Amino acid sequence: MANGHAGDATMEALMEPVGAIMERRFARLPEAISCADAVASLAGQAEAATIYQAAVIGEGGGFLGFVSLRDCLAAPGETPLARIMTRPSAHLRETMEAEVAAHRLLHDGAEAWPVVAQDGTIEGIVTAERARAYLLANFEEDADRFVGIVGTVKDDYLDHTVWSDFRRRIPWVLGLAVAGLAAGYVVHIYEDALSALVILALYMPMVADTGGNVGTQSASLITRAMSVGDVSVRDAGRVLWREARVSLLMAASLFTFAFLKVYLISNAADVPGGLSIEMIGAAIGLALAMQVISATLIGALLPLGAVAARQDPAVISGPALTTIVDLSGLILYFSITTWLLGLTGAV
Repeated sequence: MANGHAGDATMEALMEPVGAIMERRFARLPEAISCADAVASLAGQAEAATIYQAAVIGEGGGFLGFVSLRDCLAAPGETPLARIMTRPSAHLRETMEAEVAAHRLLHDGAEAWPVVAQDGTIEGIVTAERARAYLLANFEEDADRFVGIVGTVKDDYLDHTVWSDFRRRIPWVLGLAVAGLAAGYVVHIYEDALSALVILALYMPMVADTGGNVGTQSASLITRAMSVGDVSVRDAGRVLWREARVSLLMAASLFTFAFLKVYLISNAADVPGGLSIEMIGAAIGLALAMQVISATLIGALLPLGAVAARQDPAVISGPALTTIVDLSGLILYFSITTWLLGLTGAV
């Protein structure tokens, strides 16, 4: 019977609709505006989950395509959105299976796909980050079931009333919402640096995504190790020492990747006087390397800290990781690049 229940749970996960990974709070831009107006509009859409990919909406309300903040910043201010807008290779329906959609999106290599209704209006977007997180969660569930965790570990989710569940969640959500505002402020105070060197804006998404990926990877591995009893809070020193060494190896690899990407792909003609493409590549590579190290250690510390504080890692680690890694990543990125390149940081 236990095996039967486990199989039913697996089938239920496979049949989960794409709405489970769809982001309904996404940035929207009207078709008939310029890149300069688009950047200003995106800065004011604080409620959006991400402003790196914005949906372009036509006059009739239909979805036309995506435009990225990176492309808006790189293009002349008067450039119309229609000129830099990209049309995704596929549209999703909300009834489509989430796992199928996630696999197809990542296989395509797209940043995001829209979830479009029958009338052509957009209901939400599925980003590559959400797709990766969903597939990782499914993988962890399958791994836990394989080692016999499912059906043996008691969870208190249903023991909570709605009110008590609200009270244990809302402090973290409110606190992290305030911290999220700080990330926008960091970008604001380094506005002059972005204006002086637009290439810095082009690599912001790469630094943010990489930090989120390595932090999530570290947190997931530690959480799973604790769930099977391989790791406890008393092993925090060993865990951090191991993660530090792993993060240094990853940082070296990603430094090389970032440097070569800047050096081989970026246009040296856009580099201001007094700087070189090699200097910029080294600065961005070092910032990315430091983000990898810090995000890995933060990802390892959060679940350990949550257990030590007698808090639920599922309530704290996931939401806190995204906010903390994004904020620390922006601070590291701008601090390192402006210092190494001699740019003015604050307005």
